[in-house]
Amino acid sequence: MSHFQRMSRAYIISITNQKGGEGKTTTAINVAFGLAKRGKKTLLVDMDPQANTTGIFVNPDKLDKSMCDVFNNKIPLKDIVFKTSEPNLDLAPSKITLAEVEATGGNVDVPYILRDALQTLEAYDFIVIDCPPALSIFTINALVASTHVVIPAQAEKFSIDGMSGLQNTINSVKRRINPDLRVAGALITQLKPKTVLTKTILPVVGQFFTVFHSTISEGVAIGESHLAKQCIFDYAGDSKQAKEYQDFLEELLRELKA
Repeated sequence: MSHFQRMSRAYIISITNQKGGEGKTTTAINVAFGLAKRGKKTLLVDMDPQANTTGIFVNPDKLDKSMCDVFNNKIPLKDIVFKTSEPNLDLAPSKITLAEVEATGGNVDVPYILRDALQTLEAYDFIVIDCPPALSIFTINALVASTHVVIPAQAEKFSIDGMSGLQNTINSVKRRINPDLRVAGALITQLKPKTVLTKTILPVVGQFFTVFHSTISEGVAIGESHLAKQCIFDYAGDSKQAKEYQDFLEELLRELKA
């Protein structure tokens, strides 16, 4: 069986939004941990040069090998992946040097680097990709490699321009490179208790993407879990946000029929 056939069974989910502060990293981390805790063999790929996801597990500055080396064609992806302390969860880490790769464009194969690299791996059930807050070559790589997209969107900061740009990018990737790419939906994050969801938010996002019924409310537990370098389920398993991420995971798995 070829590498491609092995990897084709994986659900590859890009967590993306070109705006910062939308809950991308939080969602990527908690989805990956949540899947691993359900016994799914999961790889979390950090495609953001800011390396906030990587920082939950290790100091990025101390890494010898990272996604930067994969993009520079120095080493295969399997050589940078390491097991985390969470059973079933592996990490492909990032560091700030990844930003330097952006400037070395011009290679016609650049959009395919991540897809090709993932196809050399042994089988995972799920691959979760944390994208940078920009429509950069790294976001394009993630979309080219993915089967599905989840779009975290903060409850009170919607920009029609931003949603439209993201929709156009996803549609371009579908049309030109990855026709099987599907938008699983938009996840409303940092929802304040008195926000009128149906009046203010759903009409805006719903113009562009299906919106998940599950929402993630604002609360200190999320920020504290980052400081503690833990997922929300380990840091505050009884919190409202932990239950909400569990509900979202259930809804996502139903949507993927996984």
